[in-house]
Amino acid sequence: MIFSNFINDLNLTIILNRIRIDLACGLTLLTRLPVSWLFSSSASQISPLPFARSLWCWSLIGVAIGGFTGGVLSFLESFHTPSFVAACCALSAQALLTGAIHEDGLADMADGFGGITPEKRLTIMRDSHIGSYGVIALCLSYGIRCGALMVFSPMIVPLVCGLTGGLARMAMVFIPAWLPPARTNGLASTLFPLPRHTFIQACWLFCLTYIVLTIILTLIIPFSVTRLLFILTLPLLTASIGVCLLAYYARHYLGGYTGDVLGSCVVITECLVLTLFSAMLS
Repeated sequence: MIFSNFINDLNLTIILNRIRIDLACGLTLLTRLPVSWLFSSSASQISPLPFARSLWCWSLIGVAIGGFTGGVLSFLESFHTPSFVAACCALSAQALLTGAIHEDGLADMADGFGGITPEKRLTIMRDSHIGSYGVIALCLSYGIRCGALMVFSPMIVPLVCGLTGGLARMAMVFIPAWLPPARTNGLASTLFPLPRHTFIQACWLFCLTYIVLTIILTLIIPFSVTRLLFILTLPLLTASIGVCLLAYYARHYLGGYTGDVLGSCVVITECLVLTLFSAMLS
């Protein structure tokens, strides 16, 4: 009995340590939060860190990021801050939380449109300077998200942003699941190949979270079965179309995915889904 209890405690310790390290890797990838304390001294010496193993928690981190953004917006609007100003402040807070890493990827990928060959596009995307295409892409992405956020009531905006953030980070998971890395020496290449069992866990966990948040949202707004079905299916369909188009571009014009492609996937999905939600819930 004592030996059995020891084995159970040991297994639980291993599981908790793995969850802790996975969360630390996911937060390191998707935010700028100081999470070094989550790594043990032994785990911090692992090279490379198991970023691919952490993909199961990406959607949960996305929900938290979106909920934080919506919470800032709701808080500011509760003090009668003009909707446009509140939306800008909320997106600024999100950029501080994430380090604007996804927006940086969008700008780099947009600048890559100017290249003629895949090699030239990848070279342009790796350049730290921003071009006119990148500026246009950033202005459009912030304008679309800001305009969409202005129409939501303070009561539902944290849920809407949480759903959008989780869906956007889950959409990002499918890119390395479908495509090879365009470079072999970038951080994104460490995600390939994705662990199959972790990918399945990520899908199930996202589906459960998405369904729960959608049900809560439909209970807050005037409820109907038709509205519930629309909120469950249309954002998923919209995000799927966006991911498929982005994956097509990355395969045929870049030869695979990069970190910039993953960042672009998040921002583009957020723009599409927030636009859809603004049309359905305004």
